[in-house]
Amino acid sequence: MKELDFNNSERKKTYDWFKTFSNSTCSMNVKMDVTNLIKHVKDKKESFFIDLLYIVVNGLNSIDEMRMRLVDDKPVIFSDINPAFTVMTELGTFENVRFKNCHTFKEFYEIAHTKIEEVKKQSHIRKENYNPENCYDDYYITCTPWVDFTQVTHPIPDNQSSQCIPRICWGKYTENNGKYELMLNITVSHIFVDGFPLSQAFIKIQELLDNANQVLQ
Repeated sequence: MKELDFNNSERKKTYDWFKTFSNSTCSMNVKMDVTNLIKHVKDKKESFFIDLLYIVVNGLNSIDEMRMRLVDDKPVIFSDINPAFTVMTELGTFENVRFKNCHTFKEFYEIAHTKIEEVKKQSHIRKENYNPENCYDDYYITCTPWVDFTQVTHPIPDNQSSQCIPRICWGKYTENNGKYELMLNITVSHIFVDGFPLSQAFIKIQELLDNANQVLQ
């Protein structure tokens, strides 16, 4: 984690302006082409969710602004951000799962698969808090694989530091003229993320999706 100096930044006035907002978040929904990912998943008999999770996390991590946070009201940037995502249990409730990001796909897949299976089989409610406090090096990720949505909103807390954690959601993939598509939502804080880096994140994720066979090795 490295502290940033926005006092001497060309973006200081934008940073200061959006810090005055009670809710600084903005959101974008983009239809993504997951055709190559679907083909890879079927060929390798892998989990679509885990494969897409790996691509999304590493796509976001390639954009500096996506790794920026407010910690103790100070702007910082992390070198790496971890996945934190929801899993449905046997009770029909949802639990959050998080682990330290892995840069090799096989290790990432094994850890994610193990943790997901453990949580799925839960027959009791965990006693700890739904989300750990003062933990900012995460992406909050969820999905709604039952519906193909056109837009989605996230519950946003009053805590400004939490608002700066990007929230990601994707829906059900559908076939369109031989191409598989999926709506991806990314919600960010305008304190750090403007339209350009947000667009860059979608473009990078699409690039990784197009090269799924090489990325998921």
